[in-house]
Amino acid sequence: MTQVYDYVIVGAGSAGCVLADRLSRDPSVSVLVLEAGGSDKNLLVEAPLMVGQAIASKTLDWHHYTAPQKELNNRRLFWPRGKVLGGSSSINAMHYIRGAAANYDEWRDVYGADGWGWDAVLPAFKQVEGRVAGADNWHNHDGPLSVQDIDPLNPLTEAFFEACAENGITRIHDMNGADQYGCSPYQVTQKGNRRCSAAVAFLRPAMSRPNLTVLTHALASRVLLEGTRATGVEYRKNKRTHTLTARREVILSGGAINSPQLLQLSGIGDAAWLREAGVNPLIDLPGVGRNLQDHLDVLGQITTRSTTSLGISPATLGAWAGSVVSFLADRPGLLSTNPVQGGAFFKSSRAGDLPDLQFAFIPAKVAPHGARLPFGHGASLHVCQLYPHSRGELRITSSDPAQHPLIDPNYLSDPEDLEVMLDGMQMAREVLRNSAFDFDRKAEIWPDPAYTSRSQLADDLRARAETLYHPVGTCAMGRGELAVVDPSLKVYGTEGLRVVDASVMPRLIGGNTNAPTMMIATRAADIILSGQD
Repeated sequence: MTQVYDYVIVGAGSAGCVLADRLSRDPSVSVLVLEAGGSDKNLLVEAPLMVGQAIASKTLDWHHYTAPQKELNNRRLFWPRGKVLGGSSSINAMHYIRGAAANYDEWRDVYGADGWGWDAVLPAFKQVEGRVAGADNWHNHDGPLSVQDIDPLNPLTEAFFEACAENGITRIHDMNGADQYGCSPYQVTQKGNRRCSAAVAFLRPAMSRPNLTVLTHALASRVLLEGTRATGVEYRKNKRTHTLTARREVILSGGAINSPQLLQLSGIGDAAWLREAGVNPLIDLPGVGRNLQDHLDVLGQITTRSTTSLGISPATLGAWAGSVVSFLADRPGLLSTNPVQGGAFFKSSRAGDLPDLQFAFIPAKVAPHGARLPFGHGASLHVCQLYPHSRGELRITSSDPAQHPLIDPNYLSDPEDLEVMLDGMQMAREVLRNSAFDFDRKAEIWPDPAYTSRSQLADDLRARAETLYHPVGTCAMGRGELAVVDPSLKVYGTEGLRVVDASVMPRLIGGNTNAPTMMIATRAADIILSGQD
């Protein structure tokens, strides 16, 4: 079966939803969105408190795992990625963080991503944002993406801000303002009591248009090429192979894993890698799958005496049961509460002008990746390194599109990353020990109080560190040797083929990557529609 559209978008994640909305606004063009996952109409997606269970879901998540990590005791790390309408914006913690202005100037000045400096990207951020608190020089209030502050805050979150201040990390008004340094509540992509994913904000309103088609449970298997021109996409659905023809462009928006994987399956990538995987090389582009970067994270934790935290215990069962009723009636309650409430940006001993560490505070005793419900009471503090020096790679090992690629982030391969992470662990320990938590702290859990030296903390880090879910860079834009797309996001050596998602970031930004991904798609739509690329 062959179908013809003007634009074929592969992936209905954060970028694909934005593109689908923007491109389909022109009624004279036809747009097809191909999504391997299914519907986002799911309580785990809609309820902010259920983020851990959404991540753990085998229905909503791809369930990728890394190759054994040499510097992390040869552990294979779980790498969640959304396999659902809205992509990872449907299963993430909803944090709206743009990063530092200098990050985007670095893209332009160091990596050759012309037109992607801060002066160019800020209008795109503001274009889509509907900040509930109102507009100012940094924010817009009437865009489709609802961005609101977490309210009310748990008392333990307020204690976290006081504890940060004891270490000189002062309370600030806006993490997305003039200066990142400091602590504050996270701004989140939430609308009232429910998640506002990219699907909710962009895709679902656009799906009423007759010129937009969305296919779910459809796995893209390769981009079709005639010479160097992309002419369509082959995909599998219901155990059958189908073909889509793109009159204008094929746009890959599968993210930092699926986009390079699909390019490689299509014969675009490192020729030697492709031959090893049984794929005939068509365009030798060695940067595809290289330059992989991610935020490594480790968790600090305490137990608490009272039932103040968002924990499950005999004393709180009634509140949890009532929260389900409240959520179904669209009233505020536990299920509408974002659990990852407080954040901070601060500096290690090796930092330059920018904060190079980030905190994420949860007033609950959680396990990594939501592996279990928060039984008992406590508080958890994530710390991650914002600008890792280590670089990894992603490559297919088979021509079968259903087989996951080999993912090797190569964590801590640069010794500098270990030192920065250890500074972060020490700061997390100090914050959780500060007097602000004296009213409720019962015991330290992580890092183990018995670990007092940096070498002991290093052992603990290698045993427990996990991803913070921010892979980027595998289809990097710019002018360098390993660049995959040019500043208009066209794949080098091809025609009619672009990549628009987090994979094009040449370097990680200082913060969460969902908002920047939607910004990238917004600018990409402007570039495509202007025809000036």
